Amino acid sequence: MNQKKEINPARILIFGYISIIIIGAILLSLPIATNNGISLLDAIFTSTSALCVTGLIVKDTATDFTLFGKFVILLLIQIGGLGYMTLSTSFFFFLGKKISLRERMLFKESINFLSYDNLMRFAWRIFRITFVVEMIGAVLFYFSFVKRFSPPVALCHAIFHSVSAFCNAGFSTFSENLMLFSNLWSVPLIASILIITGGIGFIVISDTYYILIKRERKELSLHSKIVLKTTFILLLVGTLFIFSYEGQKSLAQYSLPMKIIHSFFQAVTPRTAGFNTINIASLSNITLFLLIVFMFIGASPGGTGGGVKTSTFSLMLIWMKELLFGRYKNDVTTMKKRIPQEQAMRSFLLISLSASLIFIAFFLILLFDNAQPLKLLFEIFSAFGTVGLSLGSVINPACSYACDLSPAGKLILIFMMLTGRVGTLTLGSALIKPHSYDFSYPEEPIVIG
Repeated sequence: MNQKKEINPARILIFGYISIIIIGAILLSLPIATNNGISLLDAIFTSTSALCVTGLIVKDTATDFTLFGKFVILLLIQIGGLGYMTLSTSFFFFLGKKISLRERMLFKESINFLSYDNLMRFAWRIFRITFVVEMIGAVLFYFSFVKRFSPPVALCHAIFHSVSAFCNAGFSTFSENLMLFSNLWSVPLIASILIITGGIGFIVISDTYYILIKRERKELSLHSKIVLKTTFILLLVGTLFIFSYEGQKSLAQYSLPMKIIHSFFQAVTPRTAGFNTINIASLSNITLFLLIVFMFIGASPGGTGGGVKTSTFSLMLIWMKELLFGRYKNDVTTMKKRIPQEQAMRSFLLISLSASLIFIAFFLILLFDNAQPLKLLFEIFSAFGTVGLSLGSVINPACSYACDLSPAGKLILIFMMLTGRVGTLTLGSALIKPHSYDFSYPEEPIVIG
């Protein structure tokens, strides 16, 4: 008797991303996409970076790509930011069509949703929120850019940066990224709002909408509370640290208000956005270490960014605190709610696997390249966190450090960007077939510590 193969949403999801990356690379390889041509590997790298909303570049987006090439990159950013399953589900909802169980499983997997209830309606809500926020962002950017460029050019730059900021991509149509506007307070603030909005996740946005606008709920869900609290603490700590440590160093040339704005922006952007208003290479080593930690934590579940996610990081800290103080029983307790033990274990597993993967990638690239360790480590964390910040290329100052790496090094970074976007556990689910056993072995303790 033939049995149907069990659906593996993780494998189908990753296959979908790889397919879109290949299509994007083919389009970017066309003569009309670039001014001076591009190798297949660089096209794949750029396509992956755009779809995985990373922002690491091996070609200068501003000068190496034509208008068509920039449009392809923008389209990949939009698909990657929303998720291709969100777009397809929204389209079916708009047409009044139903989706299959497999498609529901894929969409649920892609946005880390906890329930199958109202998935199509939620996808359509994500689509509308994205369109409205990006449109408002484009209008605000336009009024800042039109001071330097003609109206049509300013509009194109505004649309590109609004989509790139909301999707936490970090791609810019300026060779200097946003350093071109380092003395203009409006640009970093607009970008920060868009980055935070896209990064906190559509689950939190939807939750907040039903409380503040619809008034159908009285209280935020535990997920939203943890995400908002963690995001606030990270931004506050990051801003204060950068302001106090870099105020008289890399930010010395700016006025007090601009120092505060730049400090806040540089606390926001490593949370998977990748824009920069100052030269990242000019920052102190201790500040770079803080940015690495922020890049590893990343954005929030169901959002447009990568990393291990704020809720994962927060849950692991809560679990560790309960273990250290001897309060841990079967579940993790926080904010007068209990979180299942399984989720605490998953958070620890996710962080452990992610850290292991990063250092394996670091070791492998060092085998192939005579790379600068700090620059390379920063680049790998940036790739995994789908951030896009870089300490810069020696070959081409307008590009990321990835530009200096060998083909093998670039391929490893491509893998890290894809892993950071789909998630380490999703990748594990796709590669490893689960096994269950009907027996158990004898228990025996070992000495630890």
